[in-house]
Amino acid sequence: MTISVIGLNHKSASIDIRERFSFTPDTSALLIRRIKKISNINEVIVISTCNRTEIYVDSLSGSQDLSEWLNLDNELKVFSEHMYVHEEEDAIEHLFKVVSGLDSMVIGESEVLGQVKNSYRVALENKTIDSKLKRLFEYSFSVAKNVRSNTDIGGNAISFMYTSILLIKKVFSDIFKKKCLLIGAGEMTQLALKYLKSNNVNNITICNRNEEKGKKLASENNCGYSHLNNLTDIIHEHDIIITSTSSTLPLIGKGNIENALQSRSNKSIVIIDLGVPRDVEYQIKKLDNVYLYTIDDLGDIIEKNYKIRENSIKEAEDIIKFKIIEYKNWLSENNSSEIISNYRDYVDDITNGIVIKAKKMSKNGDDVNEIIKYVAESLKNKLAHETTIKLKELYPYLDDDKIQKLNDIFKEN
Repeated sequence: MTISVIGLNHKSASIDIRERFSFTPDTSALLIRRIKKISNINEVIVISTCNRTEIYVDSLSGSQDLSEWLNLDNELKVFSEHMYVHEEEDAIEHLFKVVSGLDSMVIGESEVLGQVKNSYRVALENKTIDSKLKRLFEYSFSVAKNVRSNTDIGGNAISFMYTSILLIKKVFSDIFKKKCLLIGAGEMTQLALKYLKSNNVNNITICNRNEEKGKKLASENNCGYSHLNNLTDIIHEHDIIITSTSSTLPLIGKGNIENALQSRSNKSIVIIDLGVPRDVEYQIKKLDNVYLYTIDDLGDIIEKNYKIRENSIKEAEDIIKFKIIEYKNWLSENNSSEIISNYRDYVDDITNGIVIKAKKMSKNGDDVNEIIKYVAESLKNKLAHETTIKLKELYPYLDDDKIQKLNDIFKEN
């Protein structure tokens, strides 16, 4: 079995590609159940966040069967040119970097760990992981905790929200006087509230589909609330819009903003769209007096701040290298235990058959020496014959070092 990952992220694909190859928890569950049925694939888990969608498998053929399956699917094969493949140690290292925030657009961010844990829970609930991948992801959570506890990787993270506020201030130097609309009630919205409040923005409305959740967040932060159904009616009232939802379709279209601009006498609007798929139609960017920034736009700015975190990144990578060795040791022990167990079962099957036959011979009154001879010859022939066949099948896959080790095992002392 080989651990592999096939995926695309903010480095290999633009947001218009990523939003088409993204999955909700429900669609992820459907996808992993489909992949689990592919021949040779033993375990599978899918991670889908705003920055990436990745499929991890434990398979007899490595990534080959999964790659072929993706290329046969008309809806998915169009993404193949944007995908990367990692196998074995490279796949393990990649996952450890992902959960530690080293492979994120915002280096050191911690949100990705929660997102990966959610993906892990979906795989557990759908029974698509139970051994190597289950253990690998459990190890990865330990790695993330270790990196966060023993480095300053998160302390210097230039976040999306921090960058968003900087961009808003470039348009509105008097940001504290402006009215802000927050669409969604998740973690990003809660971060937005924190940053807006710290910049004395207090005229805030939260717009959310789930009324109970939206009203609760609004009440806790002394904000207004409006149901998502009323969104198009209240856009024109706000100078700043920050949206981060899991909607699969845009919530705000070009026509909505054109109408809002007309209602507000073409006064400027800043829109921060953190959704993947995007919550706002990209054509809006072409409108005068509208400043639309997507998650990729923010990433370009954040990348410029990368160098200040280089020392922390090196420390995190050292921790990851050590944890890779730990996991590979566990993998080796687990594999050897499985091989030994299978071999014992194989020998038991042979010896049980021979013992049954020997008992029948004894019951029939056969000579003891003949029975002993039968047992000895049968054990020799069956064990030697079957083992010889298996060794011949295995030989083409062995390098010189492994061949020598096998020779040493079978040499007479």
